[in-house]
Amino acid sequence: MQKTTFLLIFFCFLSMNGIAQKKPITIEEKRENNRIFFYAINENLQDIDVVLTVTGIGFKQRGGVERPVRVPATSRVQIKSIIKERDKYPMYEYTLQTTDSLSRRALRPAAEKIKINPYTPILMYSTTACKQCDTISKSLTAGPYLFKTMHLSEKPNVAEVLKRAIPTIDTISTPIMSLGGALYTDIVTYSALLEKLKELELEGK
Repeated sequence: MQKTTFLLIFFCFLSMNGIAQKKPITIEEKRENNRIFFYAINENLQDIDVVLTVTGIGFKQRGGVERPVRVPATSRVQIKSIIKERDKYPMYEYTLQTTDSLSRRALRPAAEKIKINPYTPILMYSTTACKQCDTISKSLTAGPYLFKTMHLSEKPNVAEVLKRAIPTIDTISTPIMSLGGALYTDIVTYSALLEKLKELELEGK
């Protein structure tokens, strides 16, 4: 019996007409038994409608006109699947169309929320006297952004380094936010943090 090489052909064409998101929708594939699942990953803060068209041989898929699938902000959604034909190896390519002009006809499958990188890295230093740190930390945990926290009481060496820039660090009762390496002591709410991130992003354009 002649051995056939398993060949996959990947081709992705991203249509960005009329779309404002800064990061392209990415496609992730997952194989389970004789099925191949396609997931769309949206790392933007806005919902996007996507249409994934798969063409090729060695597989079956649902027929009919492709309907857009809604991929909510900061989420991962299964948007399509194909079934490998028996004793055949799928060879395929796909095209991806995306738009932020949301359609009423869009399918809305279950979405898995994901965390995304902010414009600039977020690191919150908390002190024993900090009154808002727990509240901001909880909001960050519930929000879309990846972030890190550090309790200075557990890192005395780091506290000594920071004291050179903030001499009153032993008594400060506000969070110390490091955004891209710059230190801020006047960001006392989660909304103020989001505003600062937006401000920094606008300045960087």
